[in-house]
Amino acid sequence: MSEFEPASPTYAISDTVVEHTLRGRDRTSADLPGGYRLTLRTRELHGPVRAALAAPSPTGLARICIARFSPVTPMPAMARVLDAVTRYAPALPDARNAHPSPQAVARLLITGTSFHRPGEPGLFVRFGPAEAWLNGKRLNVTLGSPASGVSLILEGPWDAPSTARLTAAVLGALTGAEQLAGEVAALLPLGPWWVVSDQYHPNAALILHSSRRPDPEDPLGRRFSPALRDVRNDLPGVRSDGDFRERVSIEGSAVALRITRQERAVARLVRTRVSTSVPGTDKVEDTRTTFAPANTAPNRPQSGSSHDASQLALCVACEDEPYRYGVKLDLGEWGYVLDAQSVLYGPGWFPFHQHVTRREKDPAYPLNDREVPSGRTTPATVRISPDIENFSWGNEYVQLTPVDHRVEARLRLYVGQRQASTLVRTATLEIDLRARRVTLPARLPVALRHQTETKGRRILDLLLAARRERRGGAPEPWSVLAPWCRGDPPRTGT
Repeated sequence: MSEFEPASPTYAISDTVVEHTLRGRDRTSADLPGGYRLTLRTRELHGPVRAALAAPSPTGLARICIARFSPVTPMPAMARVLDAVTRYAPALPDARNAHPSPQAVARLLITGTSFHRPGEPGLFVRFGPAEAWLNGKRLNVTLGSPASGVSLILEGPWDAPSTARLTAAVLGALTGAEQLAGEVAALLPLGPWWVVSDQYHPNAALILHSSRRPDPEDPLGRRFSPALRDVRNDLPGVRSDGDFRERVSIEGSAVALRITRQERAVARLVRTRVSTSVPGTDKVEDTRTTFAPANTAPNRPQSGSSHDASQLALCVACEDEPYRYGVKLDLGEWGYVLDAQSVLYGPGWFPFHQHVTRREKDPAYPLNDREVPSGRTTPATVRISPDIENFSWGNEYVQLTPVDHRVEARLRLYVGQRQASTLVRTATLEIDLRARRVTLPARLPVALRHQTETKGRRILDLLLAARRERRGGAPEPWSVLAPWCRGDPPRTGT
């Protein structure tokens, strides 16, 4: 049997890093498969590791990267980063593109959120707890505190595509972005599903349908939306530490399922509408709908124009859908109340929060983990319902998702009856707590406008009542709960 000879330098890079670190060498040099050469240096014991990587070229070995790793950088992360350099850094980059502009790199980035800091050169990319800084031919990445956390510096030169791919690979390698996706894939039942790591945060993953080509007769994927929602209902039973949220298209169908770790503060994704028109032209403005973290604005050309502010992309389903157990509820004089759930009052525009927990070893049972409050809270998605019936009808439930000073309300509007089913139309509203304003979708049918306006005002009234109760010192909701959910009033703070 022939000896295994890898054509890729991946294994040899890992072996070289381990040998250099564990044996405490000052200098280690190794010839790698494929003609690469890796040199590692450590000037002082437990000090930073410097690496030089050269690749074969028609003129001989050409240096493609100089790297410097902080002492606390894990060995697997070092090996993954250097392996990414061999895959994405060209040996002889085009001289015309060897020093790309930040705008050229930002257009090609597929990981993280890019932004600029006033008064500082280069481009910054945030990916969860990690932050990258691209300036000239240097890439700096920091994970955690700059003084005590993991950090590395890579130097090119690279062209714009290589820089974008290498930035994404380094951010993923340092944060372990693929771990959650692998755990979720192992729990999924057999089916046409594809699990990928999230674009904006390493502690999130996406479940997509495995069909890469959309059906011409169903371009929005409505056929797969019910199956995706079945997965959404089944997964919490086998993974209790996850937060499962649908990514809903502008037409009301679920296009993906996003899973985040409950113990980590991961910003929610909201639909945003961005302009794709070139500033300064006379063409009619064109827009597209995308998803972006609620605490950041989506990437846009640096135009300086006034219409760069993000807007919630409100949606209304294009067709009525049957709801088997739905009923018609007259508008009457009822109001909304908060369903019983584990929430408390927290700071910010949105009053309802939930605890952020962390996982640690249980002292009583060392083989088990336990959830411990971290002392922080984060705005929580909540469900509300009319105050006239316990376990209200499903079509009257409303889901409130906090964004910033705005709240996205998702509700089903009563349309009529068809045989034994109730027809409903799914729509989203924008509740602006700062302006005390309710915004309806532009495509909302006229026949549903009065119902939507009335329910929107009542949702705003509930949120304002909760803010008043919080302002009075209540630690958790009580007056905004349904009468059948109230216990003794909580003690107010002194």
